[in-house]
Amino acid sequence: MSVPNTNITLPSVRHTQASQRRNLILTIVFLAALALATPVVVFILALSTEFSPVVQMFTSVIALVPLAFVVWVLHIMGRWEPVPLLIKLSSALWGGIGAVLMTLGIGLVLEFMLVGLGVITTEEGLAFYGTVIQAPIVEELAKAIPLLFLFLFMRKQIDGPIDGMVIAGLSAAGFAYTENILYFSSQVLLTGDASGIFVMRGIMSPLTHAIFTAMGFGLLMGLVAHRSRIWALAMFPAGWAVSAFLHMLWNGSALLLGNLFYVGYFVIQVPIAVGSALVVVFLTRSEAKTTKKRLSEYAEAGWLSLEEAHRLSNTDGRAQLLEWAKRRGVRSVMTKYIQAATRLAFNRQRTVVGGGYRENQGQEADSLTYFSSLRQELLRASSGDMTMGQPGAALRQPPSLH
Repeated sequence: MSVPNTNITLPSVRHTQASQRRNLILTIVFLAALALATPVVVFILALSTEFSPVVQMFTSVIALVPLAFVVWVLHIMGRWEPVPLLIKLSSALWGGIGAVLMTLGIGLVLEFMLVGLGVITTEEGLAFYGTVIQAPIVEELAKAIPLLFLFLFMRKQIDGPIDGMVIAGLSAAGFAYTENILYFSSQVLLTGDASGIFVMRGIMSPLTHAIFTAMGFGLLMGLVAHRSRIWALAMFPAGWAVSAFLHMLWNGSALLLGNLFYVGYFVIQVPIAVGSALVVVFLTRSEAKTTKKRLSEYAEAGWLSLEEAHRLSNTDGRAQLLEWAKRRGVRSVMTKYIQAATRLAFNRQRTVVGGGYRENQGQEADSLTYFSSLRQELLRASSGDMTMGQPGAALRQPPSLH
C-alpha cells in the first residue's frame, strides 16, 4: 500500500503530556475553588428550609429525579465522542454551586441599584424585572462560565457543537438542581405540599434550563470550536443572546399568561424542545460522517482497514465490533479502541478545519501510538477472522493534508 509522503517527522510527545498535566491542574484548581464555595451554598439552602434538615433532605432527594433525567439525556447526546469525566463533573458542580452564587450576587447588586435609583418603584415591576429580564440574562451568563473557561484555557477538549451543548447542559443541570431545591423547599414550607411545583419543574420541564444554555452558548460556541479564540469570543455574545431569549420566553409565559400557561407551554416550549431534539439528531449524524471521513484518510495511509473505518463510523458497526470483542474477552480493549479512533478522527478534523498542523503534531503522534497499541492487541485476539489488515510502513507517519 502506498503511503502519502508528508515529509514531516513526528516530534516528541512531551509537549502533549505537558498540556495534559496543565489541563489536569486547571481542572483540580477549578474543583478546589468550587469546594471552598460549597459551604456558602449549603448555608443558603439551609436558610431556604428554615434550617430544617428534614425538609432539606426531602427536597434534595426529589430534585434528583429531574437531574438524573437531564444527565441521562446529555450522556446519550455525547456518547459518540464523550467529554472527559472531570470536565463534565466540573461543569455540573459549577452550575450547582458557582453559577448559583454568581447569580445571587449579581442579582442583588442590580436590584439594589435599580430600586435605589428609582428605576423600579413597585413590587409588580420588581417581580417582572427579576423574572423576565434579570434572571434570563444573569443566569445564562453564569451557567456559561465553564464553556468560556474551556475555550480560553482548554479549547482542544471541545470537538464541536455536541461537546459544547453537553458541557453547557451539565452546567445548567447543576444550576437547576440547586434551584429546584430552593423552589421545592419554599413550597413545602408555605403549603406543606410540593407536588404541584414538582410536576411543573420536574416532570413537565426538566430540560428547560439545559435547553436554554445548550441551544445558545453550547451550540454556537461549539460550532467554532475548531477556530481561533477570537471566533469563540465573538460567538459568546451571540450565544448569550439566544440563551437569554429562550429563557425569557419561558419565564415570561409562566408569569404573564396566568391561566393560559399551558397554552403557552404547548405553543412555545414543546416546539422548542422538539426543535432542539432535531438539531441534536442532525449534529450526531454529522459527527458520524466526520468520523468516517477522517478515519478513511488514515485507512488509505495504512493505519487501519477500510472496513474498520466504516464500522467505527456508525452505531451498528460499533455494536458489531463490541459483540465480536465480547466473545473473545477483549470488550474493554475494543471500547478503548473505538474511543481512541473517534478522538483521532476529531483531532484530525480540528487540524484540517482550524489549521496549525505543526502545533498538533505531538497530539497526533500520541493518539496514533495509543491507537496502534490497542489495535495490535485486538489483532492478537482476532485469529484472522476480522478485517484488520496489518499496517506496515505507514505507521511511520500520518496521512498528508490536502
